[in-house]
Amino acid sequence: MRSFLWFMGLVVLLIGCNNSEKEDVTSKDNRIVLRTDSINIVQLSDTMLIHESICRGCEYEGSVRFEINDSLGVVKLLTVISKDDNPGDMAGGNVGKELVLAPVKTGITTLRLYKLLSYKTAKEDSARVRTYIIEVKN
Repeated sequence: MRSFLWFMGLVVLLIGCNNSEKEDVTSKDNRIVLRTDSINIVQLSDTMLIHESICRGCEYEGSVRFEINDSLGVVKLLTVISKDDNPGDMAGGNVGKELVLAPVKTGITTLRLYKLLSYKTAKEDSARVRTYIIEVKN
């Protein structure tokens, strides 16, 4: 009788530990963070990220926008995601901006990222530019 209870306990344990839930297989998330100091080599299936930040307390917070100038039209800007990890009652701090880009076709391009601090494009904003060299492979 005792061995039967041990056997039943073992069966219940094995059945309970079986992961019978079926999960959909998702494709690999290929996110590449771009760098300005080297050539960024990506595949057509990759997603590119650029991390920026802006001041929470500055008067420009509501008007900051980002634009890209791609020399060959190889890359397009998909979206800008804002991340504010500071408490709501905190004065100051930074708001993180994650720029999501996607390659459109293969080639080597020079991408210029402009951080515009006003609704209207001003000559002062042209100094806030970062240059990325990107090679998109098939």
